[in-house]
Amino acid sequence: MVKEIKDKSNQDVLLYVYSLLKRLGCGKVNTFEQRLKSQKVQYFAQLFGVSLRYQYNLYLNGPYSPGLAHDLYQIKELKMKPMLEKFIPEELEQKFNDTKKFVKGLSVRELEITATYHWLLKIVKMTTEETCKKLIEWKGATQKELDLSKNKLKQYEQIKKSYS
Repeated sequence: MVKEIKDKSNQDVLLYVYSLLKRLGCGKVNTFEQRLKSQKVQYFAQLFGVSLRYQYNLYLNGPYSPGLAHDLYQIKELKMKPMLEKFIPEELEQKFNDTKKFVKGLSVRELEITATYHWLLKIVKMTTEETCKKLIEWKGATQKELDLSKNKLKQYEQIKKSYS
């Protein structure tokens, strides 16, 4: 038996978020790795302005949104089917494509390190040196992972400039 949501606007929100995550190659909650990937991809989708805003806190595995976790379990419980069509307007589809390029090929670990790097640098306002030190201390980040995170965030900043 499939449950129904009484609030249609909430159902639309769930469908949008789920469709976006599915198009980005995630959105499942069956394993810890799937949940972690969905959390980090959603985090970046918000940065690119293609997704709805969820409140994030810093957690053991980087930025984490309890609201997103709740919604993903609700989506699974409701057995929602994603809509995989392109976004309208074209500007939103471009932001989606930028997000997709940004996360493409990143492992769950790389998504976690990069999201945490961004969080510490931009939200907590740590210096680059402090951020790197914390990532080495907390996550055992390697220099290669730190360099990847720095380069990904430079890429993000360049893309965001084109939106202005």
